[in-house]
Amino acid sequence: MVGKRQATAILGMAFAVAGGAAWFMQLHIPAVILWGVAGIIMLRINRRVGKRR
Repeated sequence: MVGKRQATAILGMAFAVAGGAAWFMQLHIPAVILWGVAGIIMLRINRRVGKRR
């Protein structure tokens, strides 16, 4: 079974890959938006991990 944190991480990776694909297709603005969402997800996951320690 996939936990909530792991599912969020997978979603973040999907946004990062989609941003790379958009950049490759010369869609710069959507790529930056997708990478921004992936970055926010990464920061959110890191903040949760820090609280556990």
